[in-house]
Amino acid sequence: MKTNVKKSWAVFVLFAVLAFGSIMSANLFQTNFGSVEVNPVEIQVKNTGIITGKLYRPKTATSENPSAAVLLMHGYQNDRETSGAFAIELARRGIVALSIDEYGHGYTTIPMKERGATNIKFPRLGKKTGGPYRYKIMMNFSNLDFFYKEYSDGLKDTSMGGRVAYKVLSDMDFVDSNRIGITGHSMGTWSSWSVAASFPNHKAIVLQCGELYEEKYYDAENIKFNNILLLQAKYDEFNYFRDYKNVVSGLENTELRYKIFAKQDGPIQWNTTYGSFKDGSARRMELLNTNHRLTTHYPQAFTVTMDWFVNALNVKTSIKETSHIYLLKEILVLLAMFFALATMLPLLTILINTKFFNECAREVSQNEVTRLKGKKWWKVAIISILISGITFPFLTQLGHGLFPFPENIFRMTVGNGIIMWLSFLMIVNLCMILYWYKKGQGKKLAVNLYDLGLATKNVPAGTKNTVKTSVIAKSVLLAFILCSVVYIMVLICDQLFMLDFRFIWPFFKPYYNAPRFAQFWIYLPFYFAFFFVSGGVKLFGQLRLKEEDSPAKTQLKWWLLACVLMLGGMFMSVLIEYIPFFAGLGPGADLLFGSTFGGPFMSYLILGIPQFALIFFLSVYAFRKTGYVYVGSTIMAIIASWMVTSGSAML
Repeated sequence: MKTNVKKSWAVFVLFAVLAFGSIMSANLFQTNFGSVEVNPVEIQVKNTGIITGKLYRPKTATSENPSAAVLLMHGYQNDRETSGAFAIELARRGIVALSIDEYGHGYTTIPMKERGATNIKFPRLGKKTGGPYRYKIMMNFSNLDFFYKEYSDGLKDTSMGGRVAYKVLSDMDFVDSNRIGITGHSMGTWSSWSVAASFPNHKAIVLQCGELYEEKYYDAENIKFNNILLLQAKYDEFNYFRDYKNVVSGLENTELRYKIFAKQDGPIQWNTTYGSFKDGSARRMELLNTNHRLTTHYPQAFTVTMDWFVNALNVKTSIKETSHIYLLKEILVLLAMFFALATMLPLLTILINTKFFNECAREVSQNEVTRLKGKKWWKVAIISILISGITFPFLTQLGHGLFPFPENIFRMTVGNGIIMWLSFLMIVNLCMILYWYKKGQGKKLAVNLYDLGLATKNVPAGTKNTVKTSVIAKSVLLAFILCSVVYIMVLICDQLFMLDFRFIWPFFKPYYNAPRFAQFWIYLPFYFAFFFVSGGVKLFGQLRLKEEDSPAKTQLKWWLLACVLMLGGMFMSVLIEYIPFFAGLGPGADLLFGSTFGGPFMSYLILGIPQFALIFFLSVYAFRKTGYVYVGSTIMAIIASWMVTSGSAML
């Protein structure tokens, strides 16, 4: 056995051990070092499907000594594990916590369309919502099923499974049914309103970026909401959580906030409690110096939420509200993900040294004449970045809601937006590459398929039979084997500890139902087309960089420039969105294009950029090791499709 293969086996084992060790350590924080039991929950909904959840039960909670409890509901494109941080902190304080996967999310088998949709556009009630059904659902998040019929006609269950979960939680013999609270983030805040409206004995509600309503839309005489804490993100990308205004400044002076919400006669103050917990009138607006997505893990949010539930649910605890351990669990799970992905690097070396996969690797082209350099490289890069950045807000939102994808086939709502944008970029790049190769500078420089990372032999352009189908087939198989190893690792971790590979938001989850797994195969070809053309032939062929004097330097430089080239458009969108926001003007997309093109995909950037950066690191390594674009392109496509289809919203 070759020395480098022996070392690769040792590195593979080391990374695998570190991955499992990190997950085991994360589980210690998840269970508060053994004082909390964490178990899966499945709730069968008649003729509909299964709602899945995760129950955090302090060992102090027994049938003889029932404890207070809180139902937790996540936001759009998240899952029960995103609520895990709050669940951990609640359980540490002796409060039973049930975090569920809402309709169309996580492992719940009931699709998001069971929320229902109406043609009424809230709050502009004179207008109607048109377009595909998925668009109606997303445009109707503000409409709730306990509203009067003229505002709610067509809606089914806006609690997204929360009502059923609340009933199950209250019936547990170790739960005090008279001391139950509710919390939700974003989409989960509408679910929280809906659950609370059905169960008047709830003791508290914590809205993590929630919308407020005038009482004219529902029977305010008979529907009461008790002890409400509103966590307000200062830089919330969604305008309905800012009362449809550009900034949050001044909201405390509006009648909706001080009169209807806080029940006061004049303007109120941020971070101040009004009313009384005893009669359910307690109200507070907490201003957080963060954005929409990060509210779920912002320290100030945890401090005030723990204090709120402890007081509202009459819980006795010695743990201070400022004591938090949730972030340590998140960091350990993140490390586990990095270590698991890192196992692919030595495993690639091991496999390409086998007889079967040996032909999948060749030398990287050293043809300096054909390589774009200096200003020419940056010219192509800047054009690509501008096209990517300018089209991002429009094409993602078009695919997300309005493009007529067959809704029984393309069921991943955010995935539709991403593949619409990436497919457009792929077509543009393909046209540019073909022109460059056949008629432009590439033809003048005699660039051949070997230089583009496609061919087996370095022969003149136009020579036939230089691309071997066996190399392509084995490269694709090799990529699936590498990704399958990571999948097996996450499956084991989920089975043993109910922890997957992520950081706050879903990254890598096992597939536990056939519809989600089918979605993986539906979206995979679109991702492969993009990564093969734009992240393969263009990146490592047309824009191939010079190798540095060490493998480590080459890897780092190529990866950083790949991020600049491939993610520059997304960074451009970040600047457009947040520079005006931080300047106190409001979110840039809303100001420039209208709120239709802000919100979901501007918020997605905080998640999408690190996801793509992660897979481009793997792709650079795969190209350097194999000399072909096939393995890296397939790995990126598999991982991207996996991340989108395993945990995000499903119609």
